Amino acid sequence: MPAPLRTIMVALWVTCLAGAVLTAFFSYGWYGWVPFAISGAIGVIVGVPAGIWTARQIKRDDPNWPRRKRKNP
Repeated sequence: MPAPLRTIMVALWVTCLAGAVLTAFFSYGWYGWVPFAISGAIGVIVGVPAGIWTARQIKRDDPNWPRRKRKNP
């Protein structure tokens, strides 16, 4: 069973943001465990909402995306 779109988008956002922040820290000469921790935290804090938002936007804008049928309570 393939992974849901939301999972893939969140993983992409988190790793890309954390990698970019870590690269910025390394370019300023800051090495150690603290830059890794800060980069990971920034990646999770910003990447999770951004990944969820991106997945919803893709589903909303794609006319061929299968719609989920909701049950009315």
